[in-house]
Amino acid sequence: MLKKIVLMSVMVVALAVGMPKKAQAAYSDGAAIGASLFSGWPNSGLTLVGQFKGAPLMFGVEVLAGLFGDSYFGVGLTMDWWGLKKPLGKAGESDVHFYLGPGLAASAGFGSNYWSVTAGLRVPIGFSFLIKQKWEIFIEPAPTLNVVHAYNGGISILGINIGKDGDRFYLGHLLSLSFQFGFRYWF
Repeated sequence: MLKKIVLMSVMVVALAVGMPKKAQAAYSDGAAIGASLFSGWPNSGLTLVGQFKGAPLMFGVEVLAGLFGDSYFGVGLTMDWWGLKKPLGKAGESDVHFYLGPGLAASAGFGSNYWSVTAGLRVPIGFSFLIKQKWEIFIEPAPTLNVVHAYNGGISILGINIGKDGDRFYLGHLLSLSFQFGFRYWF
């Protein structure tokens, strides 16, 4: 009896994993490359995005420009896992999908009187419009919780500053938000 239960359980799991769901069948998980413009707080810039075939992670390499305070230039890296992908329906000729999942973010920015390095956790909340089969346009707000923020005034851990600016809490060192708009091409 126990063998039958185990065998049936294995078969059910294998079928559930092996059978493509509607969202998976309509949404590619292969290799992709694309670009996006992003704006937010405290940065804006351009991102090159991509995914490798067989890896469930979306990667981004960003060129940053400061919007608030001192002008600066920097680079950033993101890595996201879209744990939830849901079809939402159609918008004209496009299939609309929603994706959500945890990710990591790191950036380094430099200006004439300022430098900063951050590392944190982000949550991309994406809406994608699949056009033609391989082209996708996406909109993606991504709130970020900066775990570490080092800068010329000291270091902040979870927003609590330690350094020459005094031991204070800075909300801007803890949270940031980006909003991306771009495209991807799936191979």
